[in-house]
Amino acid sequence: MALGLFGSGEPSGKVLCGSEEMRPGQTCDRTQYGQTTSETYEQKRQDSIDTANTFKNGGRWVTFGIGAGIGALCGWRLVVAVRRRAGPAQQPGFAPPPGYAPQGFPQQQPGFAPPQGFRQPPPPGYQPPRGPYQQ
Repeated sequence: MALGLFGSGEPSGKVLCGSEEMRPGQTCDRTQYGQTTSETYEQKRQDSIDTANTFKNGGRWVTFGIGAGIGALCGWRLVVAVRRRAGPAQQPGFAPPPGYAPQGFPQQQPGFAPPQGFRQPPPPGYQPPRGPYQQ
């Protein structure tokens, strides 16, 4: 966001060809994908002025808007994560009456292990073992 609002958008006065500073009367040869292009100092200077004006007119606010949107999404995600970590909200003054189990997950009976995952169906043709009084 700081780049969007406070980015200078003004040409620095230096005209660069790659990383080298150009002087009036020089040309810049650039090879890209096997094709060579040549630009004069004046053309490169006008390019940098045009780019700065474009950023100053509208690009600055677009950059700021994108940064603000990303910041808002990150903030929202942080709030959601903190709320999930805190667990369900407890309302003061609404405790269950004495002698009643709180609502939510069912209480486990003592002596039994808690259920693990989903119960799997028996294999095909399986018959449970018969007790002594079952025919």
